[in-house]
Amino acid sequence: MDSKKNFLKTGFLLCLGSILLSGCFVKEPPDPSSATFLNLLIFRCNAGFGVGCAKDTFTEQPLIPAKHICSETSLEVIQPYNWTRVQDELQLQAGKGSWGAPTINTFAIEPDTTAYLGGVLTPTGRIFPIPNGGMNIRELDPITQTITDRVFVGFPGAVKWAGGLLAPSGKMEFIPSGTTNYLSFDPVSSGAVLYGTASGFGDFLGGVFAPNGKFYPIPSMNTSFVEVDPVAQTQSTFGTTLTLTPAFAGAVLGPNGKIYPIPARASQFTEVDPVAKTNLNFGSFFFSFSGKWSGGVLAPNGRIYLIPDGFSMFAEIDPVLRTITMFGAAPGFPQSYSGGVLAPNGKIYGIPFDATQFVEIDPNTLTVTYFGTAPGGGAWSGGVLAPNGKIYGMPYNAGTFLEIDPQANGKICDPILQSAYFNKY
Repeated sequence: MDSKKNFLKTGFLLCLGSILLSGCFVKEPPDPSSATFLNLLIFRCNAGFGVGCAKDTFTEQPLIPAKHICSETSLEVIQPYNWTRVQDELQLQAGKGSWGAPTINTFAIEPDTTAYLGGVLTPTGRIFPIPNGGMNIRELDPITQTITDRVFVGFPGAVKWAGGLLAPSGKMEFIPSGTTNYLSFDPVSSGAVLYGTASGFGDFLGGVFAPNGKFYPIPSMNTSFVEVDPVAQTQSTFGTTLTLTPAFAGAVLGPNGKIYPIPARASQFTEVDPVAKTNLNFGSFFFSFSGKWSGGVLAPNGRIYLIPDGFSMFAEIDPVLRTITMFGAAPGFPQSYSGGVLAPNGKIYGIPFDATQFVEIDPNTLTVTYFGTAPGGGAWSGGVLAPNGKIYGMPYNAGTFLEIDPQANGKICDPILQSAYFNKY
């Protein structure tokens, strides 16, 4: 009995001491911004306690909205891992269709003959034709349809460059044909720098930038492939020797980051891998002849469409399967068209050189529609899609610039428009 009383007495004293030590005064409430208080909340929430708390609430990362492809740089746009995003945007715009039939217009005066081969769209929205026989680097404003001479580059008729590209830096790189140097041109300051070497005997026709930030002139008379670093302004050769010249006429960057030159006289198609610095041939012809196709266009479906030079049919390349499908009837005489351009409505428009009609290609149905009247006689060479949704053909012998309005309801945003998928010759 005494032991029981002692036990109760001891317990009473312990409780009394506890009350005296901690319960006989009022503490300040904890600071809700203090680390101790926050740690306690995190502990309670992770344990599943507390009103409004669910387990792991504090350990989950907030969802960040994906960046829209039209907010990327033009170099980021062409990275293969972004193709699905690019494709979705192109198909979205193409799905808006057109509000009318395409229309044709010509404007301004070009005094030179054999004037330009292709053009480049710059971040300012202006277009610069690439002088071939022309004596000036000129600037085209698609909004006002005015032409401004920027730099004198040589006497008329002297063959200079054949195609150009927009570099990630915003400068333009000109591809040598009849000249022995590449040209880097700043469209803002008009500063120009010659660099590199070429033979000057029709080495290249067109070129393409790759996801690695380097560009690849497309061999015409040159017998090897070349990689050019526009920053270091250096060049190196690679790949198998080309035996049939003029081998290719332009090229297209595929969604997989590889480059597909367009066969001119070449007896096979080829796939250029900029990373491995190799070229893989595929497909073949029973016989080889010059001027099969001239330029190609990437469509929203991820396939490449070849524009006829002297060949009697159009062609589709599937970069995934490395297969070629012929379709549609082309004029079949030499130098019919010189390149093509994808419009926002998803259709492709060929640029007439000697052809006397314009042409619209539907990549989804593989149908070809001819319309309008073209002058022939080597009229235009290469075209550029401007931010206003219209296509501008560069005069070769036409003496005037060309405007094709596809009447598209959609719009291709600037980063895609300026990217190496489309902004090249």
